[in-house]
Amino acid sequence: MVQFAHYWRSLFRILTGTGAMVLMLTTLASAQERIGGVYYGLDHAQGLTIQLQDNGSTASGRISAADGSGQAITGTRQGGSFVTDLIFRGKRGSARIIPKDLGLGVTWTAQDGSGEIVFAFLRQGLELPAPPPGYIPEPFPGAQIEPHTFLASYEFWSPDVVASVYDNIDEQYRAIIRLFPVIHTDMIWKLCQSSIQPRELGEALRGEGVTCAQVDKRLKAAQKTGAFNGFKHRVNAQRTDAMRAVECARGIHQPHICVEAARRTQLAATSLETVTTVLRGL
Repeated sequence: MVQFAHYWRSLFRILTGTGAMVLMLTTLASAQERIGGVYYGLDHAQGLTIQLQDNGSTASGRISAADGSGQAITGTRQGGSFVTDLIFRGKRGSARIIPKDLGLGVTWTAQDGSGEIVFAFLRQGLELPAPPPGYIPEPFPGAQIEPHTFLASYEFWSPDVVASVYDNIDEQYRAIIRLFPVIHTDMIWKLCQSSIQPRELGEALRGEGVTCAQVDKRLKAAQKTGAFNGFKHRVNAQRTDAMRAVECARGIHQPHICVEAARRTQLAATSLETVTTVLRGL
């Protein structure tokens, strides 16, 4: 499996949060979302693999270490998650397995009340590009961030931070972002996952004629077919043009550089591609 260490460090923070509770990546997750598949551990769960079969009201499978040792797990559905008994480091406890947009969040609670440990697991087969030049770590919600820096970084931040920063970006730069349909699709998906519902999300959805549920469903389905990897590579490629367009609008580059940027922006804007067609192509 291709390793993207910087991305997964950020993803792990998004999946787990700073406390014992798993931070929900999305408010759209269905209570009956299916979790069958193979998942690989991230950060301090590296070397662990979870194989699951979703049976509806239950899930069965195995969690294994790199040396081949492991244990069978049988989870019972409780709302949108599964709960199973699990021995960890010689202690008995229970694990709550929660489906996430890119994998699983697992919170293990010791039976003797000695604490909780949170793990993040990535779905097998997903490959994402490394953070581009200009990326910065996740800031505080609502921070004032330069729009080109936001474009370089939003993909690796939690949805609530993306939403709060996006609302603080000047409209002229949001308008430029909307000219790039693949970036706009990815941006809408991230905004839809936010619990704070940014002011600009409703306008974006109405303008594109889509709903958060439609975007979420299509991109989750793409993760299971391999199309999601291609989508993320398109995001990475189009982000370069979008960042250059925003930088030129801010007067960062010399005019001769921005001539080509303007040409590529015009091509994106007149391509007849929309968020709807991007989703249909997955």
